Amino acid sequence: MAWSVQAMNSRSEHPRGNGESRSIGMENFLTYTSFSPQYQSASALAEMPPRPPNEEQLQAVWFEHWMRPVIETDEGVRIEIVQPGNWNHSAGPDFLQAAIRLPDGTLRVGAVELHLRAGDWDAHGHHTDPAYNETILHVVWEAPSKTFFPATENFRHVPQVILKEQLLAPWEQVRGYISPLIDSRPLPAAQPGRCQRWLATQPAGTALNLLRAAGAFRLNQKAERLGWRIDAVGEKQTLWEALAEGLGYSANKIPFRLLAQRLPHAMMLKLTREQRLSRIFGLSGLLPATSLESFDPEVREWIKPQWEHWWKIRARYDYAILPRSPWKLAGLRPWNRPERRLAAMAELVPRLARLHEAVTARDADAFRRLLDGIRDPFWDRHTTFTARSLSKPHHLIGAERINDLLLNVFWPLVHQANASAAIRGWHESESAANSVTELARQRVLGGIELKPYLHETLVQQGLLQIYHDYCRTDASACADCPFPRTIGAE
Repeated sequence: MAWSVQAMNSRSEHPRGNGESRSIGMENFLTYTSFSPQYQSASALAEMPPRPPNEEQLQAVWFEHWMRPVIETDEGVRIEIVQPGNWNHSAGPDFLQAAIRLPDGTLRVGAVELHLRAGDWDAHGHHTDPAYNETILHVVWEAPSKTFFPATENFRHVPQVILKEQLLAPWEQVRGYISPLIDSRPLPAAQPGRCQRWLATQPAGTALNLLRAAGAFRLNQKAERLGWRIDAVGEKQTLWEALAEGLGYSANKIPFRLLAQRLPHAMMLKLTREQRLSRIFGLSGLLPATSLESFDPEVREWIKPQWEHWWKIRARYDYAILPRSPWKLAGLRPWNRPERRLAAMAELVPRLARLHEAVTARDADAFRRLLDGIRDPFWDRHTTFTARSLSKPHHLIGAERINDLLLNVFWPLVHQANASAAIRGWHESESAANSVTELARQRVLGGIELKPYLHETLVQQGLLQIYHDYCRTDASACADCPFPRTIGAE
């Protein structure tokens, strides 16, 4: 080896004048390159080929844009990577909101999925999973030994890219460049945007005031939406629909809202408990229609009275029964299954008058207690019709969901009569961060230190408002986003 640790140390022990200090630094740099795994892998002395990336490293390469700006699919189509997308650390495709430009100038926005091997697309079941139907690009490390054409559940061909030969630098070097990112936890979801660069140069309170203002605007928007509905159907029906939508949030809020509209509260109030359950489950399309013999005895005992009522009136509601298509069941936590929330919806009916009174009195604690007290002897211990009975009961509406209902239903309804009280209540409410608020934080704030304030509901809701107004609709990697200009950054 041309350079040694001993040589490096001996040079360091005898510092020279300013004119020679730069050469000492360069010698030290050259010395360490001999030890670096990056250098050794890239040198002609390397006897072993570098190890290929794992999936997390491959995703980091894509996230940090270490591929050429224009890459080719395995069919020879040249595509421009406008934005790699947001790194998804939950179920579903690896990157969301990616944007690519085709040779004819067409811009496509959707998901990107990455694998080491092309065949992993089918091996992981993506070809039968509707969650991957919006995938616009399948990125793999190496070319498959046999031709492979990835397709979605709805039989759409997904263009495929072989990334290994289309990096900006050899993988041996890129691996070292992405190591700091891989070593960080939690992994980021997005790169800081143009707005963040300007906000980072402003006085400390600028970003905080902007987010609080955006949060107050978001509350006003929610209140206005409910206000229009109150004008149309009245306060109690609006409360009924808003609570139902909140029970389905976020994956199934649309079918829950449709159920509340098709089963008005005034009508449901006239029914017995069993009749309410049968109509809600029957109209949802989730009431099992197969032979009861395939279910456990306690499940049969629950289903039987629902069917005894539902089959008599089914023809009357045939036009209104929801198809399976709006329901999203994949990737849900067991406690968030729609079957449990449908049971909670039925229990809301006799409580709605008291919930309405709590809103009128601006009594958030009473509102919380009424929701927390909802029970169902069967669904407290079940998550689906086929899952095994739980050893301990579990609340139909958990604390986190109740907090969301306070934020999205209670305070926006209070806002109808007293805006300042609603903003104050929002500001003092508990609000848990989620993947979207974290994504928005990374995009808008980056490294701006607002940690003492990030738990504030107004701040989190402000992040969500900016994200939905600007980041979610941007397909230019921030280049064409109007938000920086809007806030005076340009």
